[in-house]
Amino acid sequence: MKNDKDVENTEDAGVVCPRCGSRNIARIFRGMPAFTEELQRELDEGKVILGGCEVEGIYPLPRYHCNDCEEEF
Repeated sequence: MKNDKDVENTEDAGVVCPRCGSRNIARIFRGMPAFTEELQRELDEGKVILGGCEVEGIYPLPRYHCNDCEEEF
């Protein structure tokens, strides 16, 4: 039986946390989301996290969040 750390949460299987090497990664969803059952399911499963309403300006914002060490990259 697999535990949560064995499951790759992102659609992009190549995403690995640069800090701890985990593949238990969530996409950071920014903006004002339409709150749906699908979004709630993805939040519950750790596939996405809400990143607030910040938009990119002069610097790029992190796209991913490590569910294990909480690094954003």
